[in-house]
Amino acid sequence: MPITRSKKEEVVKNVQGKIAKAKVLVFARFHGLSVARLTTLRRTFRALDADFSVAKKSLLKIAFRAEGKEIPVELDGEVGLVAGRGEELPLFKALGDFAKKEKDAFQILGGFYEGKFIDGATAKALGLIPSREALIAQLMGVIHGNTRKLVYLLDQMSKKSQ
Repeated sequence: MPITRSKKEEVVKNVQGKIAKAKVLVFARFHGLSVARLTTLRRTFRALDADFSVAKKSLLKIAFRAEGKEIPVELDGEVGLVAGRGEELPLFKALGDFAKKEKDAFQILGGFYEGKFIDGATAKALGLIPSREALIAQLMGVIHGNTRKLVYLLDQMSKKSQ
């Protein structure tokens, strides 16, 4: 049963609101994904201040055009939109992890990050970047290791000069 024009307008306005508020927008194909797995995915996204919604591709295109964005690729199959308002990298990590678990049922197609369109491979690569805390820990490890080597070298030099 087709949806009415007023319902379509409501869907477009809803998607436009998500586009306007989002820092990150990602398109994902979810063909063959069970309702239980989809619910789990939505819970994960909610914890990351994001949401996963499904709308007809034609309505998605209308909403994006209304917001001044053009989808440069053809979206095939059943497509959902992930709209993230919080931290971007944890969202990409969650997307990448879920795509690994659900190999055939969930695929990242691409999206918008920092106002530019990125392809699916770039979105997956962004998910591999460590968190800020992990990067700081790595940096501190490098600094600590080099400091220890310097102290050891100075100690050896002072023993040698004696």
